[in-house]
Amino acid sequence: MADELTRRRFLGTATAVGMGLSRHSLAEQATVPVTVCNPLLRTPLSLIIDDSCPVINKAYYWIQQRHDWRLRHAPDSKPSGWEVHYDKLDRMPNTIPAAFAAEWGEWCGEQGIRGKYSMVPFPAGVGRIDRGFPGFPEQELKDWLRAAKEIIWKNFDLTPEMLTHTRVVDLKTWELTDQWEQGEWVDPPVDKLTEYITTAMQLLKNVGIACEGVTSPGAFGRRKEMAHARAVLEAALQVNNNPRPFYFMNMVMGAMPGVPLWHVDKARGRAIASIVGCAGDWFGATGFDVADPDLFIAADLQGGRLPAVLAQERPCVLVGHWPCFYVNERIGFKVLKEVKKRLDAYDPDRTKTIWMKNSEIGHYWMAKELSELSVNGSECRVRTQFPTADFTLSLPGRAARRVQVNGTDLRQVRSQRDFRGGTFRVTDKETFVAFDLKQGDMVLSITQ
Repeated sequence: MADELTRRRFLGTATAVGMGLSRHSLAEQATVPVTVCNPLLRTPLSLIIDDSCPVINKAYYWIQQRHDWRLRHAPDSKPSGWEVHYDKLDRMPNTIPAAFAAEWGEWCGEQGIRGKYSMVPFPAGVGRIDRGFPGFPEQELKDWLRAAKEIIWKNFDLTPEMLTHTRVVDLKTWELTDQWEQGEWVDPPVDKLTEYITTAMQLLKNVGIACEGVTSPGAFGRRKEMAHARAVLEAALQVNNNPRPFYFMNMVMGAMPGVPLWHVDKARGRAIASIVGCAGDWFGATGFDVADPDLFIAADLQGGRLPAVLAQERPCVLVGHWPCFYVNERIGFKVLKEVKKRLDAYDPDRTKTIWMKNSEIGHYWMAKELSELSVNGSECRVRTQFPTADFTLSLPGRAARRVQVNGTDLRQVRSQRDFRGGTFRVTDKETFVAFDLKQGDMVLSITQ
């Protein structure tokens, strides 16, 4: 079974071409491609947490602000979105404790869960993360920042979800406007995009969080995705000198997800990855929405969205909204624990899946799609400006006795379970190698 798993591929192949060399195996020069596989021959899993804020419960304030806005601007309209839960505000706390964030982050770390966690920097306009939250204890913000930076950040990328995730901010006055970030800014003014996203990143930078990317609040930027991607890349370079960020905007439910790359500059090693969610928020969203582990993965481990995506070896990115993990007797946390239990049963020896941060998925796909591979005799050369961990290659038709990367020996392992970075594995049909890909040229030397 394990040998069969190693022969499965991830979103096609990258073949050994370029540098004037044809597609040849290492010694026989047969027309066999070198293949970039999924990392460590495992399918990425990742958990995205949206609407997470320091101190406040964003769902509470979003519902309240949207209700007030509708009564002023469209009093004859019916509530929509989360506003349908307005009658439940008395059951929603307006704050989520830092102690719970620490508990949640520690549990995820123990379980090996990795992904992305939003830190909305000016949540609902209640207070700026770098200046404090009026009406809430100053120590609570300090405890929140400690939990985020010392616990959650170990396993999750921290991103802004733009500035408020409710109403758009006038950056000249820092007053809230009547526009909505996930409403009117689905089609944002391009000339303001970079400044707005840069400001969101800078607020996190002010408290010591150099974010790896951003999250779109709702449909923010969706009708101008190319401009949005450009703005994120420019903001990432300006604030954090990060040439390879990611963003989360899109989800696909009826098709298989990929990892689109935008604004590629191979010479300078610049690109931005779009991380695509593959499953709806069935953790409960506000705490009062659909919460059902079976929609992710059924008890028989066959039904649900996740097994279908994993069977195709596509990036399997789950999406949940932070309020539900605490609200309504922690309904979302209960669902997450059951989903993780079932995923462990689906892959009990950890040979089929690997938990990754969003940024790690983005970096791997950049390396996969944008590196140049060439083969000459017993050597395979990889040239790239896009480094990544656990870069994994298949060398078909070869049974290697020794593999070196830039003169350093890789360790041979006998099973898929032991296959890690810095090792190689030989099956009856091919040799697999995994190593950390560095910028520049790296040479694999194969001895049979």
